[in-house]
Amino acid sequence: MNKEFRLNLYLSYSHALSDIMHIVFGLTLYFVSDDLNLSILSMGLLYNTASIFRGVSGFISGILSDRSNFIYWIILFAILSSIGSWMISYSSDLNSFSIGVIVLGIGSGIYHPVGTSGITKYTTNTAKSLGYHSLGGAIGIALAPWFFINISSNYSWEASYLIFGLLTLPIILIYFDKEIINLKKDFNIPHEKNVLNIDYKKVSPIFIYASFKDFSISGLFLMLAVFINTLLKDSASMFNDIDFYTSLISSVIILFGGIGAFAGGYLDNLKTRKNILLISCLAAGLLFVLTSDNLLFAIIIFSVVSFLISSNDPSLGNWLGDTMPKNLHGTSFAFMYGLGQIIGSFSGSLAGVLLNYFSTTVYFRTLSIPLILASIVIFYWYKSISSK
Repeated sequence: MNKEFRLNLYLSYSHALSDIMHIVFGLTLYFVSDDLNLSILSMGLLYNTASIFRGVSGFISGILSDRSNFIYWIILFAILSSIGSWMISYSSDLNSFSIGVIVLGIGSGIYHPVGTSGITKYTTNTAKSLGYHSLGGAIGIALAPWFFINISSNYSWEASYLIFGLLTLPIILIYFDKEIINLKKDFNIPHEKNVLNIDYKKVSPIFIYASFKDFSISGLFLMLAVFINTLLKDSASMFNDIDFYTSLISSVIILFGGIGAFAGGYLDNLKTRKNILLISCLAAGLLFVLTSDNLLFAIIIFSVVSFLISSNDPSLGNWLGDTMPKNLHGTSFAFMYGLGQIIGSFSGSLAGVLLNYFSTTVYFRTLSIPLILASIVIFYWYKSISSK
């Protein structure tokens, strides 16, 4: 295996686990809330807080990865994520659970800006590498509902976090691959070395687009399992093991996101990029408006939305990578992912408020607004800021 293939393999596995960490809160929400006697509003505010820490962590690590070996940040991501998972698994009250969730948020926040910029810097076929990378993440989160919901249901939610903490440890083995660990040393950045500052006027629309998109996708994955579980209970006569079917349906919906990301990696090029970015968010936003309490219809709507939103991940990463010099990729992705996580975190507070006064369908319909706004950003600003 050549070193680019191995790099993609390491980072795809890391991406899978990182993406699981972004949705695990929603998957275990109804187990934890019942066990610790917490309201959806309280859980939403905790998710909001942890995601802000995740965004700040990504912001700092992404910037620093431009000034150091990014592999060491990947290793730190693995270590902190394992510690956070184990702290959650041994928590006995809200305070200890909250600290564990925040530590897990800090650890998981490191990965995206560091790992994605590593691909845009050190791979030759960047679009396909980002496609494989997105597929790895989507496979991880597609398996996550089955893993966390079934273990939480059959054993305990504490056991699911304990086992997950063990799965992040093998990432540390990347340290012993000398060709990968020396990538930064062997890589020479040409004339771009003197570019020290980000052109914020040029990249701000990219960050705005990513933040709108992250708000909606975070909101979908936060409440997906809870909503499906509720719809299954309303059809209890048809389903014997509700938790099993909740995990299965959630996995299928999320897996469509993986298929979308993989397809997006192959479709992305300078001629199609604007259309991918525009149509994916606009169509997904319009579909969210159609959310209803019909189980089959909800599965179809959410599967297509998952596919559409994820299909623009490679295009978004390549757009930013093409716009910024390589020596500032870590910093650029830090801004994009950091802001996205912080803004996306407020989907938790939104869920707590809307579910308290309205219904889950109203909440999902509200998620259409950021996606439609994202499509407007592309329609008006893409051509003027595109570097090529």
